[in-house]
Amino acid sequence: MRRSLVFLVLLLCASGCALIPPTHPEHSYYPEPRDSRSLTISYTLYRAAQASGDDPTRYSFAFIQTAAVTAFAADDATFYFSEGLARQSQRCIDAIVAQKVAHEILGHAGQRRTLTLGLTAGFAVLGLIAPGLGLADLVVNPLIVRAFSRDQEMEADQRAIEILRDMGHAAPRRSLAEALRTVAATKPAVGRPMWERGPLSPEPALDDRLAALEPLETVLVGGLEGAPKPPSRASTSRRARGASTQ
Repeated sequence: MRRSLVFLVLLLCASGCALIPPTHPEHSYYPEPRDSRSLTISYTLYRAAQASGDDPTRYSFAFIQTAAVTAFAADDATFYFSEGLARQSQRCIDAIVAQKVAHEILGHAGQRRTLTLGLTAGFAVLGLIAPGLGLADLVVNPLIVRAFSRDQEMEADQRAIEILRDMGHAAPRRSLAEALRTVAATKPAVGRPMWERGPLSPEPALDDRLAALEPLETVLVGGLEGAPKPPSRASTSRRARGASTQ
């Protein structure tokens, strides 16, 4: 019986590595630079980088082949944006791109990497003192890192408000809130990976994120002022060259 319990514990610990999401999304690819969707994302990324005070020329991005509205900020100012996002309104695209740029500005990817390495090193030392404790890293590390990631999302939301305001949004809080609802609406209710559910979710609950954005700006008569419209394709190609996919 004891051997069976030990085997079960080891199996759970070994499966802990499956709780760690991949470093880049599946079905990602580099779009054609002249594609209209690529130009829209490129121009938006350029504007968001400028609004944040960063250098747009160091930014690059790829697409994710999915209808879901999603985005991912990787290392070294590299971003992944879904095809579904590229089909949304400019206001929604601005909000999601600004939120991901906020992650880059705040150095969140590097902070998570440092935390992960620190936890692994700590459990390795514990494993030398008490053999077997090192295996706990496979379970505890993802739990701590994902809790840390949820805090980072809330921080990035607040920084994104400032970026959106500098991008010309008259109601940045409302723009971000509407975009977050759009993202949530396209996520499948079932079939999500284990690392995206419950305490292992890298994102806080939608209600918590929306509550942190309150109070939203008052709706103006005649509707909210929209995001700045993208210029012509030729103009976009010139101005967004620094944020191209090449």
